[in-house]
Amino acid sequence: MVSQHVWDLTHSDKTLVQALAANPSAAPQELGKSLYAHHHHGAHHQPNAAGSGGIIGTVKGLFKNGKTPSTEPIAPQDEEPTQEDLDRAAECGKFGSRPSDLFLKIYHEVLKTLDHDPWAGVVSPPLLGTRGVVPLSIISVIPDIVQHHYDLIVRARHEVFLATNFWEASNSASKVCDALRELSRRAQQRGERVVVKMMYDRANLKMITESHLYVKEAEWTKPEVALPKESEIPGVELEVVNFHQPMLGTFHSKFLIVDRAVALVCSNNIQDRCNMEMMMHLEGPVVDGLYDMALISWAKAMHPPLPLLGKPHEVEDGYKFGVDNPWMTCHVLDGRNGLDVFRKMKEEGRLEGDVSPDADRDPGDGTPFIAGRFQSITDHLNTNTQSTEATLPEDHGATSSDDFTPHVVHAQHGEVPMAIVNRPPCGKPGNDLKSLLTPQDAAWLGGLRHAQQKVFIQTPTFCAAPVVDAVLAAVRRGIEVTLYVDVGFNDGGEALPLQGGTNEEVVRKMYAELQEEEKERLKYYWYTGKDQIKPINAHLQQRNCHVKLMIIDDMVGIAGNGNQDTQSWFHSAECNVMIDSPAICAEWFGTIERVQNTHFHRVGHDGVWRDAQGAVLTDGTGVTSGVRGVVKGVQGSIARVRGKGGF
Repeated sequence: MVSQHVWDLTHSDKTLVQALAANPSAAPQELGKSLYAHHHHGAHHQPNAAGSGGIIGTVKGLFKNGKTPSTEPIAPQDEEPTQEDLDRAAECGKFGSRPSDLFLKIYHEVLKTLDHDPWAGVVSPPLLGTRGVVPLSIISVIPDIVQHHYDLIVRARHEVFLATNFWEASNSASKVCDALRELSRRAQQRGERVVVKMMYDRANLKMITESHLYVKEAEWTKPEVALPKESEIPGVELEVVNFHQPMLGTFHSKFLIVDRAVALVCSNNIQDRCNMEMMMHLEGPVVDGLYDMALISWAKAMHPPLPLLGKPHEVEDGYKFGVDNPWMTCHVLDGRNGLDVFRKMKEEGRLEGDVSPDADRDPGDGTPFIAGRFQSITDHLNTNTQSTEATLPEDHGATSSDDFTPHVVHAQHGEVPMAIVNRPPCGKPGNDLKSLLTPQDAAWLGGLRHAQQKVFIQTPTFCAAPVVDAVLAAVRRGIEVTLYVDVGFNDGGEALPLQGGTNEEVVRKMYAELQEEEKERLKYYWYTGKDQIKPINAHLQQRNCHVKLMIIDDMVGIAGNGNQDTQSWFHSAECNVMIDSPAICAEWFGTIERVQNTHFHRVGHDGVWRDAQGAVLTDGTGVTSGVRGVVKGVQGSIARVRGKGGF
């Protein structure tokens, strides 16, 4: 049952964004300390994401709370929620219409985390349960997603909030910098200035005492960051914060919010990688919840404040879909249907942005139309940063190149129930089970626990003990669980003590623990690029996958930043949205199948992949648990902190 305490929190008439609108010069973390003072029900009394004590604060916490991680369950699992429980959960969100019972069962688990901490979700509780629409998703390489960042940023009229884990001088970062320059030019033409806030996570010795650091221009213009000088963007007021909660509390969130009207929640960082990624474009009330989350994450006073703090966006003429949506450009068009739309847009004079000069001219050789231009699938996946060759023979059973449509221009739909299921960072070493009391972890576990038929998960890493155990439990009770995982992704880091082990180690152990009749229900596949005949180990940096998605019973989807590894389950700050829509889930999964060949590459019941001739993969890292794994893991962790590893 949802407690009265949680019911009161979700029905409060106060939110952080409202409090900051009334006092825009204040620091969000200070306002948050007293916002729900009369509701406090535990040890935490401020936005958990806004911890500001740096490594000193983390060490103090170790002494205060104990150095030994909790090894006992927080509480015994409750019985299946009753109809009364679901009715009460439905009252604890502004969903517009009643969500499905499956969504409410998972949301019921999420709400329990607020009993521990009102800020467990890194969002004001009244904004946790919400609604919205998804006009566009992108399941593709980083340049496609960064292009959509560009297209939104240059259209901003008032403010932009961009957050990423890694920001690395790169083609992707240069594209965002170009967007800021173009935004400045357009703002100057209007005689205005646009306020831009940017957050990233870059190690800094000053974090010994302070986890949120203002970044000065002299630092953000250094070659490794290479943001524009203030003099280059006179129409933009740029402010940057560097955030990491030492020691392990990585700021892993990745999102963009423009004019409080639209939000992108992404899997990708702003850097160049050979990764397949996922982004969802959100509109509606859910954006206000993500806006509130952004303020909590920022924590510090803003100079200047965001101009729309007291002006939530209002949808005047209903939501627009397809190319009628004002945020869309020709860059979101793929395949034969996309080409037809492109040509119609050109006839009507509606094309904007960087259009390839020959985009409307069919090359006649079968080259597919992708992202508003003609380009081979291999060239598209190589993203001009590598030269990996296709290995897929023409007579393979993969779908045709015309089906490679990485931009999911969703069918028109009304507002659907949503929940913002985040987690705050936890810097304390060790995998304390108390740090699982977050909406993200509760939603993932709730999805596996309440599934009636099947669960689909795609993730670069799959090794966190809670999710491994939950998947095995689901399989044993008759649920079909499909896992799309990237072989070799971050092996060095996952081989370190307490991290869970490499993907290859974990899958073999999972199958070894199942009975023969149960193994068929665990459908485990290695990620394989659309132009490849077999999986490629991620350490080769040729065809990797960084998508983070869970779909439960084809109707509830959870997408965002969180990996299925120990770091994401116990330590990192994450941002995810749970959506109650069979139609959107079907469009996501259909695209997953079209833009990769993973579904052809299932591992055997011993956890080992073999080709048709029985040969196993031979390009592994050789990293395993033990002394050798620790050495390589430390090397990999150092590379990751420097922005050179996968995360």
